[in-house]
Amino acid sequence: MNVSKADRLQQIIEILAKNKRISTKELQEKLGISISTLRRDLISLQATNTISRTHGYVSLLENSNVEIAYATRRSENVAVKNKLCKYAADLITNGAAIFLDGSSTLTFLPKYFAGKENLHIITNNINIVDEVTQLRNIDISVLGGQISNRSNSILGPKAIYDLNNNYRPNLNFISCSSIDENGIYMADESQTYMKRAAIAKSEKTILLIDHTKFGKKDYILLSDFNSKKIKTIITDKTPSTAIAKNITSSGIDLIVTSTQ
Repeated sequence: MNVSKADRLQQIIEILAKNKRISTKELQEKLGISISTLRRDLISLQATNTISRTHGYVSLLENSNVEIAYATRRSENVAVKNKLCKYAADLITNGAAIFLDGSSTLTFLPKYFAGKENLHIITNNINIVDEVTQLRNIDISVLGGQISNRSNSILGPKAIYDLNNNYRPNLNFISCSSIDENGIYMADESQTYMKRAAIAKSEKTILLIDHTKFGKKDYILLSDFNSKKIKTIITDKTPSTAIAKNITSSGIDLIVTSTQ
């Protein structure tokens, strides 16, 4: 089975989180990949200050963030992310106030705003700011706070305070790290707190997620399916029967853009 680069990098981080130090040979055996593929993956993680490599061993840096670097995530499954965003844009009406979080998927959404008028975008991500400022008839507000250089997102108490006290979005578009039959998960605490605040302050939330994230469970529960604010989940392939049943039985619309 082919495993995406983003998934391999996440697997490496999870292994290193359990093993303070591991040899590249043992890591290769655990992953079941070629030494050349492992070398390229380790170079990617080292470039984002996630790991250190010394004398045939690899270790997770103590101050590293377990979230995969933004540039890596954005380059994965581009066609699928575009498809999800194109569908999501059709749910947006003129004059809406919209929160877009720091998920790499959502940077593909603004280009589908063409033809819409008087949208009010609120975001905590500087890449989304760059995309939106090129559009007409759309204004944008950026939350204040500390920028995470791994995700290009503005996170922390200041950003959450800004959102809580100054904005009430009609729509909130987010993504997540994984979904199983019990709920929606994240792999980063700061991102989780920001997403929870956005869910709470928005009239309704729409989750965009590609099929590779189904059936997995990261260690932070973002939300179960009983949330009154999460109204729609848009994906590219139908999840397992158990996941689909729990989503729809909770009153959440499950929209599959493609079954191929």
